[in-house]
Amino acid sequence: MSAGVSEMAASGMSAERTRRRLLVFAVTATAFSVLHHTDHVIRGNHSGWPFQAEVTPFTFSLLIYALILPGIYMTARGHRIPGYHLFVSVVGLTLLGVVHFMPLADYEAPIHDIYMVYDSPVVGLFALFVLTGLITSVALLAMTALRALLAREPDTKGGG
Repeated sequence: MSAGVSEMAASGMSAERTRRRLLVFAVTATAFSVLHHTDHVIRGNHSGWPFQAEVTPFTFSLLIYALILPGIYMTARGHRIPGYHLFVSVVGLTLLGVVHFMPLADYEAPIHDIYMVYDSPVVGLFALFVLTGLITSVALLAMTALRALLAREPDTKGGG
């Protein structure tokens, strides 16, 4: 009987550890996202409404906060929602990949349009560090969420 109790306790600790990791990676991704959006506004390139008159991909990228902030809130409140975090992180990685790395005329080339815009190499490197941190934290969120989904035991309480 104590083996079953210790297995349940270990499972609970593991679920709590996973929940904390999801929360840390989601908050970290949000912080890097705010820094990256701020970088766009400061650079003045590849920005858009509400900071410029025209609606651009930048404008639509602001909607990521409408996706990630509810997930952070729910996770902080103790809800286990790795599927939601996986969805948000896959959407985020897709947007980051298309906008920053697709060789299309109106999309930015990371090195030239981020680093070269600044007069200071240190500031340019910091902007690249922010983009790298954003991509890394979103990827870690996706991996943690996927791992949690694959390891999840069926919920016998019906609470998902």
